[in-house]
Amino acid sequence: MGAMNFNEFKEKLFATARRAGFEEFELYYSSGESFRVNIYEKEIDNYSVNSTNGLGFRGLYNGSMGYAYTEILDDEAIDLLINNAKENASIIDNSDNQDIEKIYEGSEKYPEMNNYNQELNNVSESDKIEFAFEMEKKALEKDDRIKSIQRCMVQSFSGSVSIVNSKDLELYHKENGIFSLLIPVVSQNGKSNTAVAFRAGRDFSQMYADDIVNEAVENALAYIGADTVKTGKYKVILRNDAAADLLQTFAPIFSADRVQKGMSLLKNKVGKKIGSDALTIIDDPLLKNGMASSPFDGEGVACFTKEVVKDGNLVTLLHNLKTAIKDGVKSTGNASRPSYASTIDVSPSNFFIKPGQLEFSQLLDEIGNGLLITELQGLHSGANSISGDFSLAAKGFEIVNGNIAKPIEQVTVAGNFYNVMKSVIDVGNDLKFGLPSGYGCFGSPSLFIQELSVAGQ
Repeated sequence: MGAMNFNEFKEKLFATARRAGFEEFELYYSSGESFRVNIYEKEIDNYSVNSTNGLGFRGLYNGSMGYAYTEILDDEAIDLLINNAKENASIIDNSDNQDIEKIYEGSEKYPEMNNYNQELNNVSESDKIEFAFEMEKKALEKDDRIKSIQRCMVQSFSGSVSIVNSKDLELYHKENGIFSLLIPVVSQNGKSNTAVAFRAGRDFSQMYADDIVNEAVENALAYIGADTVKTGKYKVILRNDAAADLLQTFAPIFSADRVQKGMSLLKNKVGKKIGSDALTIIDDPLLKNGMASSPFDGEGVACFTKEVVKDGNLVTLLHNLKTAIKDGVKSTGNASRPSYASTIDVSPSNFFIKPGQLEFSQLLDEIGNGLLITELQGLHSGANSISGDFSLAAKGFEIVNGNIAKPIEQVTVAGNFYNVMKSVIDVGNDLKFGLPSGYGCFGSPSLFIQELSVAGQ
């Protein structure tokens, strides 16, 4: 027999799973399409259109959860899924009963959400390519000192997820989105500088090349003449985009799975003070227009908005069903499954530091003299997400008497994220999100940090 439709395949697989001795089981079916174009020197440098469809099966067999996946829906795939999941379950140590995954029976209520814009789906590939060419052209024409464009990209995606299990749970959600990114290169007196600007959303008609170009070019030009600073301890404003990058790097410390495995210093910290009064961190999977919003998580648990840190106090860790059982709490709806081939993990959704009341100019007035850090580099190699330590190359500006002064580069900012959380003196009102990743979308306003070590000359 050839390929089947999803419902036919599901019925046949479920019947086979029951006969094979699986106690409970689940199908996770995802399909998606993506488009990407890169422009370089007025030509298409890279162009791709991809389509992925696949089905993940997991089932409880002899007390252990086994996983298997397939891209083809036919009789042969059913046998493959059953046999592979059995084999996978047999090699898992289930001596700790608290470590067993569960198949979820469903939440009482699921939030209504529309993350799919049909108009975006109707935008042609040629329109997206034309937009990328427009960004490059306008950036090169913006200023004579723009010598080249390091990166000029437009990427769009659409996809859907279905979760169906033996406990009569049936869930479906679809989404789409688009983002554009531009990195111009400014050259003067033999020195080059770059800056990044991007936009992400679900409405292509609200994406303007001029906005992206102006931001990228102005930021790159502002670094001309950058120099280092004297080594020392400085009061620092972390600009919103740099603060969001730092939060993304250390977000895994809030995963209950990491805490339970000893890979975070937040063990036994729930209910205790871990940050300053100015710090509130929110995980909001229901955020309107959020690029990581969803009505349910990777296990089918209904998603909800939660304060992870409130006024410096750790309110909750992020949980899936397994970690929640282990800690004697309820799942926070943060089970993640990046693809049909993945196992269950824990991830944030739209994860951000709550904005305060101050305008950026008021933060500058408040700090008086110090440094404005606008870019952190080497976040993967220069940061230890377990200890919280980081030592990162940085760019930015000196702040003198509440005014942005000369640009700085070739400096290294060092500190500890746990200490940074305690050192947040004030928070701006300029919340900004970074580009979505496969494990959440991260945002922050600009932060006034009491002190960071900066190595320069």
